[in-house]
Amino acid sequence: MIHHTFIKLLLVNILAITYCSGCSKDEKSVPEVPVPKQDGISISWDQNSRRRVSSPTLNARYSGYARIIQLADASLLAVYEADGNIVSVKSTDGGNTWSSATVIAPPANGSNMSVPDLLLLKGNKILVFYNARPYDIASSRKFGILVKQSSNGGESWENEKNLYEAGYQFENGCWEPSAIQLPNGEIQLYFANEGPYTNSDEQNISMLRSKDNAGSWTTVPEIVSFRPGKRDGMPVPLLLRDGKDILVSIEDNAVNTFKPYVLRNSLQENWALTIGAESANRSYALADRIGDGLYAGAPFIRQLKTGETILSYQGTEDRTNDLNFADMKVVIGDEQGRNFKSKSVPFLIPSNKSCLWNSLTVLSDGSVIAVTSTNAYANATEVWMIKGTVIKNKN
Repeated sequence: MIHHTFIKLLLVNILAITYCSGCSKDEKSVPEVPVPKQDGISISWDQNSRRRVSSPTLNARYSGYARIIQLADASLLAVYEADGNIVSVKSTDGGNTWSSATVIAPPANGSNMSVPDLLLLKGNKILVFYNARPYDIASSRKFGILVKQSSNGGESWENEKNLYEAGYQFENGCWEPSAIQLPNGEIQLYFANEGPYTNSDEQNISMLRSKDNAGSWTTVPEIVSFRPGKRDGMPVPLLLRDGKDILVSIEDNAVNTFKPYVLRNSLQENWALTIGAESANRSYALADRIGDGLYAGAPFIRQLKTGETILSYQGTEDRTNDLNFADMKVVIGDEQGRNFKSKSVPFLIPSNKSCLWNSLTVLSDGSVIAVTSTNAYANATEVWMIKGTVIKNKN
């Protein structure tokens, strides 16, 4: 599901706001929730670590689609969208508290700025990518993929560039940029692209390259994947720790509704060929298939310090089968990004709420941060995080 669905705001559930950012130490703690333990590894989510990331000072009705990276000094930098702005916040205490928001990119020229992603480069320069989405529709205002950079740890941002433009109509847009840097320094920027398909509802995964540390970029997108008649979407790339293989998690509506899939190429292959519908380099991510009619979209992939891969998605298993009631699921795969299982649910939310547009961050100490956009704890959508501990189970 492309992240241009308007999230409906529901009335606050009183029980859901028991634990907020800034809870007193006297309040009763929430026990850790047991999770399935399969194949020797699981993640235990510490409910007492749950914190609000988005800044309340903005008074935003919608804050969401957050991404967090850990910088060289161990501080955490988060970006998210807030009522059409791209903003950042920072934590110097491991995510326990967060700063007020800094606006990176405000709405401009009749377009909101949406769905940011962060990339920490070699040399510690930071790139933030985001998506221009016109709200004042005119042929002169295009859906676009933009980038800014920071050389001071996210304190300030400069040098905005428009890297790609699709159509000006909602059904012919481009969406959800996400990037990696290869061992040789090349940056690869992936995004979902409807631009080439003005006469259909199809969508591909496109990619641009920079070989000079984001100084310049290719202008003609390479098509990484395309399933004719369908909508490959929401790419998240990962360079495996072996330094030889690239994985890209996507949502794929091959059968009925979206499911998590993983695309793969070696650095030697390097996307020379488009991954089609039947390619061996496209695989269903989950070891235990879920029903074709159930929604499971917006996957996000990372690799643990222990080598296993982890993947989150927003799913409706055991909930009302509607995007507005999906919650965050996290599954664990092998070192090659296959056979994801050991499903856990980081956030405990009521059945009439949602956790959407999620992401994962693996910290230097090996722990995991799960990040979500949720309406479960207030009468607005906010960004929240929770920490998880990777447990190697004894046989």
